[in-house]
Amino acid sequence: MKQDYDKIITLIGNYNSGKIDEAGWKELEAWIALDQNNQLVFDRLTSDEKLRAELEIMHEFNAEDNFSEFERTHMAPVKRLWIRIAVAASIVLACTMGGYYYFFSEKINTQSDFAVTNDIVPGKNAATLTLANGKKIALADAHNGELAKEAGVVITKTSDGQLIYEIKDQGDLAGSKNNTLSTTRGETYRVRLPDGSLVWINAATTLSYPASFASLKKRTVELNGEAYFEVSKDKTRPFVVKTAKQQLVVLGTHFNINSYGDEEQTVTTLLEGSVKINEGTLLKPGEQAQLSDNGNITVSPANIEEALGWKNGFFLFDKDDLPAVMRQISRWYNINVKYEGEIPKASFDGKVYRNLNLSKALEVLKYANVKFRIEGKTIIIMP
Repeated sequence: MKQDYDKIITLIGNYNSGKIDEAGWKELEAWIALDQNNQLVFDRLTSDEKLRAELEIMHEFNAEDNFSEFERTHMAPVKRLWIRIAVAASIVLACTMGGYYYFFSEKINTQSDFAVTNDIVPGKNAATLTLANGKKIALADAHNGELAKEAGVVITKTSDGQLIYEIKDQGDLAGSKNNTLSTTRGETYRVRLPDGSLVWINAATTLSYPASFASLKKRTVELNGEAYFEVSKDKTRPFVVKTAKQQLVVLGTHFNINSYGDEEQTVTTLLEGSVKINEGTLLKPGEQAQLSDNGNITVSPANIEEALGWKNGFFLFDKDDLPAVMRQISRWYNINVKYEGEIPKASFDGKVYRNLNLSKALEVLKYANVKFRIEGKTIIIMP
């Protein structure tokens, strides 16, 4: 059973600051009594003065995801501190291997720590837009405002890093002309399609779509990689997402599709509305479909927070093995991963924020006792 690590951290923060109430203390006591390892974690987080003080700051700070631009700009140092402690505490509480917890101790590996000066920064808000005429626009370098006009549609870039399609001339629409929005490893972006639908695309992803849907009976887009969709409702024109292995049809809904070629399954997670996969399987909100290479589809309850972690700024691991964790890290930090000998048998549960430098993100490996070294932009996992 997955534990609510964020809540446990908050309760410990309350305890450290002397603000825990009776109900909170009872809940914390119950958690401690569940397992002797919980007692060890509690002792560690409440005995180290430095960590204890930082946890108090973390607890006091407003950690909502939707910070205003003012808060993002002027409260960045405090937020960075909160993120650092939240990640550390999540690792303390969550990293497991072989059924045992690994927590902060003096025995943490001293292996191949690379200098901070050579650290790799996290991914960024960037993408490349390819117009129907073949012109490519690097959006990270492009100015804000109007970027292009195509067949009655004006394409603009906003100051918050969003691509917007807006129909200006209904008489000049040509829906057959496709645009492509693509990210490399280490990039992510958001686009508002001409029908008003919003799409967030993850790293190493390509999304192809018409510059206008107005003359089309279906709103069809093609996806290679991972994206989260909030589709505008239009009963007369279904919204269709094609990937290498599936076709998904919706009228108006919120969902996430993970269709990376190096993953064993195409995973569709539904938040709102309904979707039909390959003209057969119907998903309901809160469900997840896993499509294997042989065409079999398995439907199960979804871990929504895990599925949308990338969109909301973090990796959330839920009993993930080492290769699954490293695939996510490699895409976001634009690095390569190699394995020497047998792949270590490690299982990961917990949250790591995506705005951390690589050295901090890799703490999750060290606390799970996974040995590795770094050569340039390649992480080599050792047996």
